[in-house]
Amino acid sequence: MSWAIAMLLWAFGLLIVASPRVLFHKLEIKKSDTANHSRASKNSNRKESMFFLLETKALDSIPWWVVTLFCVLTGLFLIALGVIALVFSY
Repeated sequence: MSWAIAMLLWAFGLLIVASPRVLFHKLEIKKSDTANHSRASKNSNRKESMFFLLETKALDSIPWWVVTLFCVLTGLFLIALGVIALVFSY
């Protein structure tokens, strides 16, 4: 049964290692949505517009290599946990 846990950890690890491009693309879409929402609410609600502008700037400050590094390290950690689970199953 623990080999199934190891396989699941490996599969999730590989999925996360392969996902930085998709994740960064979703961050870019979210950034453009918040920028549009900030521009749309500029005349009606200044505080809301300011908060969305801050969120846009925060999302804009995330570089692509940080997303890639986080995904790769998290995926490799899950793969290592899968190896450890497989070793202790025997």
